[in-house]
Amino acid sequence: MGTQGSILIVDDEFGLAEMVRDMLLELDYDVALAINGRLALDVLGERTVDLVITDLMMPVMDGLELGAAIRNSEAHRRIPIVMMTSLPTALPQQNHLFDAVIRKPFTPELLMKTVHDFLAIPPNRTGPSAAGQ
Repeated sequence: MGTQGSILIVDDEFGLAEMVRDMLLELDYDVALAINGRLALDVLGERTVDLVITDLMMPVMDGLELGAAIRNSEAHRRIPIVMMTSLPTALPQQNHLFDAVIRKPFTPELLMKTVHDFLAIPPNRTGPSAAGQ
């Protein structure tokens, strides 16, 4: 089990999901996979997740529906959600659902930077460091 944080990857492109999982496992993250939003909600009901990385277009329940379900859940609404998409532009009316958007294809460096940005600060710490003042 990883010590850096727990990440849920939601994507019906299993090859891509496995590649992302393997990169994150090498960096000591705990990673779960789901192939659609419905299964992702099942995972969220079973384990603690610090970050969700989801594809936009998936069968059964897509990324927009998943984002809305997470934001409407008292237990999960504070989990950061990163959307992965091959669409050339974001859906502006849905920006409130996602904390970041990664355009496919993306580099491993961009993915790692995005994950680090969300998980580098412990969730219970807020504001600037007292040491830096």
